[in-house]
Amino acid sequence: MIYLSTHTLDSSNGTHASGIKVKLSALLNDNKLVEIWSRKTDKDGRLIVEFELADKYKGCELQLSYNIENHFLKSDKGVQTKSISLNVNLPDTDGRYHLPIIISPYGASLWWSH
Repeated sequence: MIYLSTHTLDSSNGTHASGIKVKLSALLNDNKLVEIWSRKTDKDGRLIVEFELADKYKGCELQLSYNIENHFLKSDKGVQTKSISLNVNLPDTDGRYHLPIIISPYGASLWWSH
């Protein structure tokens, strides 16, 4: 069973980003994305998901997406970002992975640990 956790932080106000939709998808050979699961961060901006990766997705590149479209106030200027995605491989089907993100209206920073 894979154990994947994330912590979403809002650097614009120094708080946790709650209610952010996080989605894990498999990127198939034809570049089609197939959703594996989708959840929202809790009040502390955290999300922990334990899941079995179906055999047909083992070895596939995975995409972890954070939907930030409704988190920040809209502006008429600049880029309006709907989501931020990270393409990863999770080779250990019994592994523990932590993929936190810091978001702001003008950028994001992702990192990972195992």
